[in-house]
Amino acid sequence: MLVLFLLGVGLIYLILAAQFRSYWQPLMILVTVPLAFTGVTIGLLITGHPLSLFTMYGVVALAGIAVNSAIVLIAATNDRRALGFPIAHAVVGAARRRVVPVLITSLTTVAGLFSLATGLGGKSLLWGPVASSIVWGLGVATGLTLFVVPIVCFLFLRPPGERLVRLRRRTAG
Repeated sequence: MLVLFLLGVGLIYLILAAQFRSYWQPLMILVTVPLAFTGVTIGLLITGHPLSLFTMYGVVALAGIAVNSAIVLIAATNDRRALGFPIAHAVVGAARRRVVPVLITSLTTVAGLFSLATGLGGKSLLWGPVASSIVWGLGVATGLTLFVVPIVCFLFLRPPGERLVRLRRRTAG
């Protein structure tokens, strides 16, 4: 399972590197994968599902699903930067404009898997843990992504000399 997971994350990185033409932006997007694992861990503790092979299948699938929100945020930030916005305005504007699409996309996935994850329509020993790991992981990852990815974007996408320019202006004035 570890080899399968690493292969999946590696392929995600390669696809994102080709799409964004960057080595750093795919890494910023992959920050959401550990955030999703936090949600899976919380979900397993709350629901009492064991960490089984089927839960791990859900975790592998979740790695591909969880990055979608970060892709949307970083692409919107890049679009605003291409229009000439400073990095702070680009990040905040992208986060404000994309919060509803990110929430709707994640909520529809969670809503679609919710009955299977909770066993409302009947318990499934095979698919219940898969759905539960995706629901909990995606729910927590989406909430954290809306805060963490803009901060990571601001820290890593700003020009290297931007901080020095502000310090020189403060000391000169």
